[in-house]
Amino acid sequence: MAVQAPSAALPRPVSRQRMMVIAAALIGLCLGLGLLVRTYVFDFLVQEAAQRGNATLNFHAETFEGALDKYRILPALFSRRADIRQMVRDAATPSAAAESRAASPLPTDLFGEHAALTGAHAIAVSDGSGRVFAASRSDLPDLAIGARIAGQAHFATALDGRLGRQSMVAPDGSRLYLFSYALRPDPGVLGVVTVAVNLERIERPWTLVRDILLAADAGGRIILANRPELRLRALAGKPPPAEEDYAPLVIAEGGRDRLVRLSDRALSGRFVISRRRMPVLDWTMVALGETVSIERRAALAGGLAGTAALLVATVLLFILQGRRNLAQKLRDDRAMALRLERLVRDRTKDLLTTRGELIQAAKLAALGQMSAAMAHEFNQPLAAMRSNADNAETLIRRGEAEKAIENLVRLRSLVDRLGATSRSLKTFARKPRSQLRPVSLRAVCDAALLVLQPRRRETGVEIAVNAPGGDVQVLAGAVRMEQVIVNLVANAIDAAAEKHPGRGGRVEIEIAASGAVGEISVRDNGAGIQVSPKETVFDPFVTTKEAGDGLGLGLSITYNIVKDFSGTIAVDDAPGGGAMFSVRLPLAGDGPPGESASQGDAPVE
Repeated sequence: MAVQAPSAALPRPVSRQRMMVIAAALIGLCLGLGLLVRTYVFDFLVQEAAQRGNATLNFHAETFEGALDKYRILPALFSRRADIRQMVRDAATPSAAAESRAASPLPTDLFGEHAALTGAHAIAVSDGSGRVFAASRSDLPDLAIGARIAGQAHFATALDGRLGRQSMVAPDGSRLYLFSYALRPDPGVLGVVTVAVNLERIERPWTLVRDILLAADAGGRIILANRPELRLRALAGKPPPAEEDYAPLVIAEGGRDRLVRLSDRALSGRFVISRRRMPVLDWTMVALGETVSIERRAALAGGLAGTAALLVATVLLFILQGRRNLAQKLRDDRAMALRLERLVRDRTKDLLTTRGELIQAAKLAALGQMSAAMAHEFNQPLAAMRSNADNAETLIRRGEAEKAIENLVRLRSLVDRLGATSRSLKTFARKPRSQLRPVSLRAVCDAALLVLQPRRRETGVEIAVNAPGGDVQVLAGAVRMEQVIVNLVANAIDAAAEKHPGRGGRVEIEIAASGAVGEISVRDNGAGIQVSPKETVFDPFVTTKEAGDGLGLGLSITYNIVKDFSGTIAVDDAPGGGAMFSVRLPLAGDGPPGESASQGDAPVE
């Protein structure tokens, strides 16, 4: 026989080295995807933080400029008041000042009341030379009475006819913003009105901002900040000396747009920076957003993406490994099949030589089974024949010829029955072609009990027959139906006698009809069925009797006979103990007259 090569039709499995390369490539792709997602998410969050910083700067810059704007017009308003103008003239001419105060005295706390009403920190008036001669506060050296402010930028701008502006840090650390406006009567400048605003009140809402917020003046000094450690420091582009108390805050570019790096004692790390110019003040506002949470969220997103990709890669590897294993298994199975084909071919040659021997052995086994079945079935009739022969001999010696003749008739009937039984035993090997006729269950039951009379007397078992609904006729063969009842009742007698030796054993036979089925049941009070499952009692050579007491063929023959009658036989535990066998057969209906148990010469095949 030609054998096809296994590699001609089967796929070649992926090698282990190639699987390792694929696994390494997938892991690399997963790591690359995780890094790519992390970078994308980080850039996205940085842009988002920058937009949030711009919005924060716009809001606080507008608020800051609006808060200062209401103080911007105060110096101009004060410069137009007649009493303040008169105060400045009196300060220029001391003799006229006394007459003016006598005619129209000016309250000493005028500037203090106005400062309290407007929210200004301080209000001061100086003459054209820069000497302060009136002020609302005396604890500010730069704006107290007698102070000289001629060298300050806001005073010089006011003398030029413009609104003077300047930020100032008081000796006590207060951060102020000064507005100055000149009084200009004709001819020349009469004096300058200065209003100081405390920037700490404007800075206070900044503490609620999550990002770092600071504002630096034109000179680069940080005037406002929501971090105390950053106030009054300078923004610088070079690392500061370590010994300076107010070292510049160095903001170095972080290599990306919107990202800066701080290396400072008070503040270090990477931040998202946003800037906004305030042209009116010539200040710069800066917002610094921390990137710690951004980096954490980006790392989490990258980790999740990498993990998801790794899971997908793992599934793909499992699929590839499964396909590899399947291909290898197919090749192994194909090789095994080829080896088995060769082995079968070799063994077939050996089997052909023993074929004749096996057939002969099967024939001998069938003959042995048939012989055992015939021996089992002949035991009960032979015992009855022996009993009838002994009775006939005794009656002849007594001179009771008529009774002896009755025993001889029974003896002849048993001989005929043995002949019919020997023919019916073929059902154990093949299905017979029996002619089924109406058979009276009560008649065949009485005939069977007659055969079993010696066994009944020997064991002392009581047998009762009940037919509550009268006789029942079923479609069967009389001789073989009697054989069924003999086997069932004989087993019941043996079981009852074994459990109740001497007396107490009982066997009940009940005949009934239900619908189109006739039923005969045999129940005993023995030990019950000792095999499991119970249905195995119908198999050949299955018996619970001791060796030499039975062959285990009676119930097997009974099962085949009932099956030939198109009936069923069932076994179950009897109520109260023991076993119960039930035989169900089709009712005869309208047919020939029913056979009796004495019709042993009726044709059965």
